[in-house]
Amino acid sequence: MNEQERKIIKLLLNEMAFEGAGKHFREAPPAIPHQLFLDMELIEIPMQWCSRTGSYRYAEVRFDEQLSVFENCYQCLRTIRNNIIHANKSYRPDTPERLADLLDWAERFIDSVYETRSRFSERAQEIKRIMQIESF
Repeated sequence: MNEQERKIIKLLLNEMAFEGAGKHFREAPPAIPHQLFLDMELIEIPMQWCSRTGSYRYAEVRFDEQLSVFENCYQCLRTIRNNIIHANKSYRPDTPERLADLLDWAERFIDSVYETRSRFSERAQEIKRIMQIESF
């Protein structure tokens, strides 16, 4: 497994664990540094497929004050994940540098969640243990 594959797998499996912790177990979002969101603004969110126009467009990265930093960052993580899962990036690939930036950001975000040692992160780790994917 190469480094890019490892980062993609880490993104996919942890996004799943985060969804479970938040959506199904209703754990409160952890407090993470606002800088993570600012870092995503610099990268810009990946292009999203618009089925209405049949083309790609950039999603605007705008901080929603009604949501926590985690929730704002999680929306970005989901977009990155969706582009990979739905193979959008094979149809219109990012440059290797941009993909590396997105995967590096995703890894920093994921790591920051576990560093909180919150109920949310504990639940996500529990989900990964139960599913026997805790090495990611």
